[in-house]
Amino acid sequence: MGLLDKVKQNIKETTGRGLSAQEQYQRAYQKGVFVKDYGAAADNFDKAFDRFQEDHNVEMALRSQANSALYTLLVSKDWASLNGVIAILESLEEIERIGSDNEMVRTGPLATELKALQLERQAEQAESTGEKKQAYAQASDLLMTLGTETLSFTDMLGGSGPTDKALLRAYYCGALSDYYAALNEVTISPARAHDYLQKSAVRFRQAGVAEWSSKVEGYMDQVKMKRHCWICGREMQGRNIFYQYYPANTEQYHRKSIEASGDDVGMLDTEGSVALCTVCGSAIEKQADAYAVKRANEIREWVTPLLQNHEESLVNHAQRLQRLESIAHSHN
Repeated sequence: MGLLDKVKQNIKETTGRGLSAQEQYQRAYQKGVFVKDYGAAADNFDKAFDRFQEDHNVEMALRSQANSALYTLLVSKDWASLNGVIAILESLEEIERIGSDNEMVRTGPLATELKALQLERQAEQAESTGEKKQAYAQASDLLMTLGTETLSFTDMLGGSGPTDKALLRAYYCGALSDYYAALNEVTISPARAHDYLQKSAVRFRQAGVAEWSSKVEGYMDQVKMKRHCWICGREMQGRNIFYQYYPANTEQYHRKSIEASGDDVGMLDTEGSVALCTVCGSAIEKQADAYAVKRANEIREWVTPLLQNHEESLVNHAQRLQRLESIAHSHN
């Protein structure tokens, strides 16, 4: 290679000018993917797309466009762009694995993973527990179709929970669906909510997420607890849901009396407190609030005239001081 050829080659390598479509495509890997500069990779894939279009190479133009979209997504983490990325992937049969220039993978699983991530995002942003339950269930179903496939995007896009295998991710999303189903059900039927929580705890263990499984098991213990109300005597299920403990003066005598009558000693299982159902407890609270408001209004009516008298006295004192100051200044 002569000096002029070397200079031209250096210019091509440095600036990218004069590169063929295939050379531009490889430049996206060398100057972008392999050095983990995904922004540069996306730019170079865009240029390769233009040149492949000029060459009427439809397949490589589509692959360049898809790679540009994928690496742009990894840089921007723009969830609004997912539909476009999915559509481009579904127009191809296969593409290079993320980070590789020669290992080809099917695009179907990649699109499925992105669709599942899209549903997870919907679940996170949903306000109602019912919507969260449904979106996580749909994500789990999609991930189940991937079986033991390795996930490509979940970790890079900041997903929590298992981010390696699709099956573990499916268990994780299924567990979240059951958890939110329990929250949606608990005020209607604690018993059914308890069943959902059991399923959720099992799936979190299958997914290997110990923190979540412990959290769910703790809530499950709370939901399954039953106590009779001290006032109305009805049995209620769900501590801090359908019954709560209220401060009360309790002695050993009370416990013995309950034991002797065969009633639920659990009503007194917390020292200095007694179990009340939320109906009785809220009735007491609301009546107490009503008395408090009434008493506050009575005090306000009593004290307002007194404060007004004090205010008038203070105004009179202030006026007298001003007059005395004026007299003192006039004599000076």
